[in-house]
Amino acid sequence: MLALVIAALVQSAAPPQADPEDKAVLAVAQAFFDGMEAGSTQAMRATVLPNAQFMGVRKQPDGTYKIGRVAFEDSFGKRADPGVKEWMWSPVIIRRGGLATLTAPYEVSRDGKTLHCGIDVFTLAKQDGAWKIASISWTAEPDACPELRKL
Repeated sequence: MLALVIAALVQSAAPPQADPEDKAVLAVAQAFFDGMEAGSTQAMRATVLPNAQFMGVRKQPDGTYKIGRVAFEDSFGKRADPGVKEWMWSPVIIRRGGLATLTAPYEVSRDGKTLHCGIDVFTLAKQDGAWKIASISWTAEPDACPELRKL
């Protein structure tokens, strides 16, 4: 009998509410993606800290990895590329004080055609009450989309 009561309570319990700080971290990453899709350097710049750093990791045919690092202002901050859409799913957020990381699989496309998938890792810091992107790192894996879409 006790098991039935517990089962009924578990089934009727509402799912936990998303933490407002986690929602804010996700919103900053989404705002960056939205600015990227719109080709708006101004919208992307509003989401990042000064001197934000970006790093891409791509596996080469010989099995080695090519690592590219660049500051926001030397890449996205200089040019807009409308039509590039990026989205993520199954995000994992870890926060402690004014530091947060957001890790998630993602897919990027241009004009509806998939370019590649990978894993994004955002590092954010809270400045003046708002979360800002300090860095974004990602893998670029053209053949990994079917595997990553299952996550």
